Amino acid sequence: MPIEFQAACPICIERRTFTSPDDYNSCRDSLVATDCPLNNCVTRERAAAHVVFSLFSREAFETLRIHESAPGGRGLSLWLWYNSKQKVFSGYYPDRSFGSMVEHIRNEDLENQTFPDLSFDLVIHLDVMEHLFDPFAALNEIFRTLDYGGVCIFTTPTYAERVASEQVAFREAGDIRIVGEPEYHGNPQDPTGSLVTWRYGYDLPLLIQRRTGFDVEVRRMQSKGIAVLGPMTEVYILKKPARSYRPAL
Repeated sequence: MPIEFQAACPICIERRTFTSPDDYNSCRDSLVATDCPLNNCVTRERAAAHVVFSLFSREAFETLRIHESAPGGRGLSLWLWYNSKQKVFSGYYPDRSFGSMVEHIRNEDLENQTFPDLSFDLVIHLDVMEHLFDPFAALNEIFRTLDYGGVCIFTTPTYAERVASEQVAFREAGDIRIVGEPEYHGNPQDPTGSLVTWRYGYDLPLLIQRRTGFDVEVRRMQSKGIAVLGPMTEVYILKKPARSYRPAL
């Protein structure tokens, strides 16, 4: 049954009217505001923004060094474009030189980035992890490029029925091997879409903790108050430990 209600958007902090074909199953991509000024932000963007602004004040974006991978051109990405003073947006263009600019997007392979160590305070990527062949290499690169005490915030579809995550596409000797029926999602930088390479289960925080230097927190929301409803609303918070100092003797 279609739903309609009012909520305070956690991105623009305005009270707006949200609609969706139903109150759960389709909400991740279809719960939008009828009068959204941010190009119809979707649920995962509001969930991520709710977490971001619980960790950082809006004023902090005057000085925070931010890297967002695969910006969507709406929602939180658009807010960052207008409000973050030290930001880098990156995308993946394999036929171009990595580290070069493609209009306002820096060309980066997340698994092998060109940024110097300790470059950022906050890294954001929304629904990117499920399209990487080696997501843990990418997270280790993010760990390297984050300053001490820095934070990575991301979303990725997480299947409630899955205990164990599964890789479903592999790079092998220059070819791609796909397990089962191939699945593609929309890609703001590629009209042909992006191949799904992983389907994540509830062991993802454990895999991240085992394979990277990050501590992991996961927040999952079901809230009409911030217009975050439906499945797969998990937001992952990865924190790089602050540098510890040995006291002078």
